[in-house]
Amino acid sequence: MDTGMSPRWTSGCPLDGHQGVPWMPDLTMSPRGFPARPPRGSPATSPRVPKGVPNTRASPAARGGRAPPAPLPPPPAECPAVVPRCMWGARPYRGTPSTLTPPLPFVYIHHTHEPGAPCRTFAACTRAMRAMQRFHQDTRGWDDIGYSFVVGSDGYLYEGRGWHWVGAHTRGYNSRGYGVGYVGDYTASPPDADALALVRDAFLPCAVRTGRLRHNYTLRGHRQMGRTECPGDSLFREIETWRGFQ
Repeated sequence: MDTGMSPRWTSGCPLDGHQGVPWMPDLTMSPRGFPARPPRGSPATSPRVPKGVPNTRASPAARGGRAPPAPLPPPPAECPAVVPRCMWGARPYRGTPSTLTPPLPFVYIHHTHEPGAPCRTFAACTRAMRAMQRFHQDTRGWDDIGYSFVVGSDGYLYEGRGWHWVGAHTRGYNSRGYGVGYVGDYTASPPDADALALVRDAFLPCAVRTGRLRHNYTLRGHRQMGRTECPGDSLFREIETWRGFQ
């Protein structure tokens, strides 16, 4: 998560620039930034008025007055929630990271392949993040998890190397773009519609608005940059329809 301060690597939760406290998701809001709906079966927010008692909370129209205009829909969220490294239990970075120079011109879409199944809960997604980091550090010998950001099917993005640091996701192009990986194998079927929309409709516009990604950015699948089947046939067909794809 970007705090607006100069970048520095930290293993702890980033601090909110206004409150000075670790960032936490607002559980009263949905991942897309809109107020969360009450769970099914929960009591209504307004108490019921017993029969025979005048309802003083009724609308002006119900009381014979003039109804106010319908409320406007909530504005789109500025940026989707990103779960920081400290909340998924990241190990420290090994060595000294190299900094990116935004706005960047490229975004590279990946699938993780392993884990092969989508993660649909916070617990499953944090386990997947830790497993990928272990594999990247211990087996491949990388400094950290390779992706800039990872997309869960629980409705959240997860911070990998984040906005500021060069990743290890697209050989030869890591300093030119962000690597965004979907948890799962998307050879035969695509990610959930909500997971696709989270990146296409929220994350990428946010990156442009906040100066991290060029407004005329190019989006590509990993397979276009090297000899790989990533991000899987099904996900690749999806991103071919996205803005910026070339």
